[in-house]
Amino acid sequence: MPLTLRAALVAGLISLGISQAAKGQAMPAQELIEVDRAFNAMGQKEGVGKAFIAYSAEGATTLIRPGNMPILSKGELIEVFSKVQGSSLSWEPLKAEIAASGDLGYTFGRYKVSENGEVKSHGVYVSIWKKQADGSWKFVLDGGGTTPQEVPKP
Repeated sequence: MPLTLRAALVAGLISLGISQAAKGQAMPAQELIEVDRAFNAMGQKEGVGKAFIAYSAEGATTLIRPGNMPILSKGELIEVFSKVQGSSLSWEPLKAEIAASGDLGYTFGRYKVSENGEVKSHGVYVSIWKKQADGSWKFVLDGGGTTPQEVPKP
């Protein structure tokens, strides 16, 4: 394929992507970033416990927590997170990808834990998301770990 034809095809694909974004149509990975942002927003507004319960999938939900045993079921997740109150955990997705099948994806990001307005720890997380029958995204696996300093935006 001549270079000019290849360049024209690439430019056309980029233009198509930009025009879809301009029309307000979320690109697939951006859709998952927005879900993760909504998850965090709910945590900030209604409490982290409520948010984790609302955004976890039925079935084999697993939550990996440093220094604790993993949560292996939705029932256990509800039991643990129903007791969480006033948590100051916040997070920000930095990257997302969705499988070509459109039903599985992940978000990767950074989080921080604060007490009385002071950051006590920070780290990174990864959430594996599965599209549900109703079209919503719920996480099926979530975990992370602390970092010695805040992870900068890429």
